[in-house]
Amino acid sequence: MSYYVVAIHIVELIAALAGTYYYLKTMDNQMKIFIWYLWFVVFIETIGMYSYLLRNNYDYNWFIWLKNSYICSNTWLYNIYSFASIIIFSKFYLKIIHRKSSKTIIKFAVVIYASFTVLYFIFTDTFFEKSLPYYYFLETFIVFIFTMLFYKQLLSSDKILFFYKIPVFYISSGLFLFYLCTAPLFTFDSYFYEVNKSFIQFRHVYMFIINIFLYSCFTFAFLYTIRFKKE
Repeated sequence: MSYYVVAIHIVELIAALAGTYYYLKTMDNQMKIFIWYLWFVVFIETIGMYSYLLRNNYDYNWFIWLKNSYICSNTWLYNIYSFASIIIFSKFYLKIIHRKSSKTIIKFAVVIYASFTVLYFIFTDTFFEKSLPYYYFLETFIVFIFTMLFYKQLLSSDKILFFYKIPVFYISSGLFLFYLCTAPLFTFDSYFYEVNKSFIQFRHVYMFIINIFLYSCFTFAFLYTIRFKKE
């Protein structure tokens, strides 16, 4: 396991703890579902570390069974994570956004995404082997819709005058920039082979930096805006 992975796990945990601290101090129910999402991320990332264990060779029956089973790769786990993330984001923005037309757009986008995902894995039977084709571009597009609808609502309301006091502004900005910056990288994902060590190193460093940025945005969103809630 690399130091990059450990560092990312630490900042994810810090963001979840910051969110919990924010909620305990403010009881802001709008943020509750997103805070639960951060703990969900910590849980998934922790469970997903079992793939590092399988790189070893132990003479245990349970270990041999696991290594030869469908779940030997953690692809299935991150398929669940990707699907659940979009569902949680939609629930979060449905709480934040008030316009009926915007809510309809969010619901429509999620229904299309969920239907396509479920039908794809049912008919291809590849749930344990690979991710949804172009899944990252689909997620980027959906997150783009969510954040743009939020910005549109913010710009047309009085809250724009004190946007810096709203944690959702920093969260949305972090999500938008994260997906915008990482989507092009996955265009070249076919080069992600052990023979291409330069691309692997670049990918690790790039994903490390952008993940640190994302969860730092979340942490900042909670710890900076909490003082305004106290006021």
